[in-house]
Amino acid sequence: SLITSASRNSTVRMAIEDVAVTIPFPKQVRTASFQVSSGSIVYDEAGKVAKWTLGKLVDDASMPRAQLTAIIKLNPPKQSKDGSEDGDEHNGGVRPPNLSLHWKIPLTSVSGLTVSGLSIAGESYRPYKGVRNVTKSGLYQVRHS
Repeated sequence: SLITSASRNSTVRMAIEDVAVTIPFPKQVRTASFQVSSGSIVYDEAGKVAKWTLGKLVDDASMPRAQLTAIIKLNPPKQSKDGSEDGDEHNGGVRPPNLSLHWKIPLTSVSGLTVSGLSIAGESYRPYKGVRNVTKSGLYQVRHS
């Protein structure tokens, strides 16, 4: 049986680790250059994907804000057989990218769920309650217009 409890200590500051932002770009991008205030960024020219690795972020208001500046040059839109341009007529077929955020918060349960006891039936030894919580990012996307 598993005995659980839920509580959230809001005074504990969390450290978020392995923070990364993946930015896919459309095929119309010819060149891209980036400047970041913290971390590092790698742009895959063939796959048109940039990965900004921030590393560890600490819950501290005095820390500088992470910022990314990008300069992107696009190829001109292709003409289709009927003479119209392919893609979205408002912005040349280029839409803002969906950013994928990845992170983990070790030793933390965002829900506040904790294991306070563990008992195993049919075993002669008493197990050690060795439970570690890790909160991971999952499949979140930030969409903007």
